[in-house]
Amino acid sequence: MTRFKQYNVLDEQFILKKLNEFFQEDNINNDITTHSTQTNQTVIAKLVAREPMVFAGAQIIKQGFIDCNIIDLVLDGKHLMASDIIASIKGPINEILKKERVILNLIQRLCGIASITHDLATITKPYNIELLDTRKTTPGLRAFEKFAVSIGGGINHRFSLKDAVMIKDNHLIENKDIINIVLQAKTRNPDKDIQVEVDTKEQLEQALKSEATSILLDNFHPDELPALIAYIKSHEQGKTKYIEISGGITAQTLSRFCIEGINGISMGSITHNIQSKDIGLDI
Repeated sequence: MTRFKQYNVLDEQFILKKLNEFFQEDNINNDITTHSTQTNQTVIAKLVAREPMVFAGAQIIKQGFIDCNIIDLVLDGKHLMASDIIASIKGPINEILKKERVILNLIQRLCGIASITHDLATITKPYNIELLDTRKTTPGLRAFEKFAVSIGGGINHRFSLKDAVMIKDNHLIENKDIINIVLQAKTRNPDKDIQVEVDTKEQLEQALKSEATSILLDNFHPDELPALIAYIKSHEQGKTKYIEISGGITAQTLSRFCIEGINGISMGSITHNIQSKDIGLDI
């Protein structure tokens, strides 16, 4: 039940634009070390996986080294082992060295996201539960990071604030009437998903009576969830609502939250608390 646009492909022009921003930040045209030490001979460099990973970032390598010849580039989603070659790059050494760090930084992060997403999605898939990302992404890298989630087997939640209405506690400060708040949101956004985050049984009761299309059960203990889900399903309007859970879920505890009736589990950690994978460039 995928509700939002999935970022399993990135536009080439978008990648070029972002890479040029990153290259400018690193001032690659004033690489005084490379300019002082190299004669710009043609070389073959190899991008090598230093550890097991799920690869994500083929288009970044293509667009980043657009003036070089890319040989035997692996596909996004490929499972790599340590010492596997990701690609060979033939071109001027100056071109390769000045761009090396920017491209490595980006693809190492994306491979880290794709890898942890794959591991966690492997836990949720047998239960027919979607592993969802969040907006807890690195500023400027959201499209890249959501792409990596998709490559790893996760499902992209809303990309930005305009994609869906998500009513949280802070939106209820002026008016705590969830039914009325949802009606206002639905009137202004008739074609959008309307999600209500609840952390009490009382809020859940109101959300079920509202026109919300999705309910987010936040920070509930896994032992509480079966009864709450049964309650939702028993409600006349609950049968059609998307049930999502989040809050305090880790890789170690995820399996405890894989409960029948849940549609999706969102985990901000798959984009904001990851370890980049080790990739080297050998010449």
